[in-house]
Amino acid sequence: MNSPKISIVTPSFNQGQFIEQTILSVINQGYPNLEYIIIDGGSTDNTLDVIKKYADRITYWISEPDNGQSDALNKGLEKCTGDIFNWINSDDYLETGALLIIADAFNNVNTDIVCGYTSIFEDTVEKEVVKHRTTVYGCLEATLVQQRISQPAMFYRLSVLKNLGGINTNLHYIMDLELWFRYLCSNGQDKMIFKDDLFAHFRIHGASKTGAYEERFREEEKAIWFYLLSILNANKIWVLFFKTANEYKPLKAWDNNLLNYQQLEIELSQRYLFAIIKSGNKLLGRLSFNTLFKSGRLSVNVQNIALFVKLFIGNIPFRKYFNNHA
Repeated sequence: MNSPKISIVTPSFNQGQFIEQTILSVINQGYPNLEYIIIDGGSTDNTLDVIKKYADRITYWISEPDNGQSDALNKGLEKCTGDIFNWINSDDYLETGALLIIADAFNNVNTDIVCGYTSIFEDTVEKEVVKHRTTVYGCLEATLVQQRISQPAMFYRLSVLKNLGGINTNLHYIMDLELWFRYLCSNGQDKMIFKDDLFAHFRIHGASKTGAYEERFREEEKAIWFYLLSILNANKIWVLFFKTANEYKPLKAWDNNLLNYQQLEIELSQRYLFAIIKSGNKLLGRLSFNTLFKSGRLSVNVQNIALFVKLFIGNIPFRKYFNNHA
């Protein structure tokens, strides 16, 4: 079997209790053409002792202050010389034998991304919560709106990722989602392979960003949608719905020629209708309901009739009609 070079980067900072498992999961893959890079942000715990323990099997490592995970990833990318790339965080780890499966899938020259499953588990009880895999839907717009990705088990062809401009260092929480968005807008969703194999393990623990900073994730997500809808000249009501104090700064202007705005509006309406109603934005609620109705997405049932009344008629004081008959 051809063995394309796989480059793995681990960004690290003060996670000495986990990083040895991460390192071992990479260097013990038994893959013959591996490039492993660790970019540490100047850890003050036992992280460096662990890294030095395995230094002879690590292609490159450095420990110095940086500007966070995205900055560390770009530093690692500059050192990468492989054909295939992903990062594995210092509190996660790869499944045994995953790289051989990934390399074999990339032997298809038309493949840009290979996705497998990630096992998400709680560190305190060592119990799997769920298995998750990056998902594509029937159209590009639905894939964007549903935004179901599993970064640890999502490997890119390195040349494709570098053509996209690398990791956006202005983002600290959803840099993986933003990279996925940029890829989809530029390349569509036809050059991906989905495997049923387990590739990685994602740890949920008290200090993990995913568990501790949910609101910050959502703010960066809104800022990206605000940017994308703005450049698409979307209905202003939709644009303002995603307006946030966070400012999204793109690496370069996005390529959006593949997007169909009408379809995107349908998918946004489908996903956010109830959030819009909850926000009290009746104007956008009416627009979304109407969009879904015209697209055939709304069935005639009690719930949707109630939504129609709430949005277009208002609260009907039925009780007053029965006061004289009480």
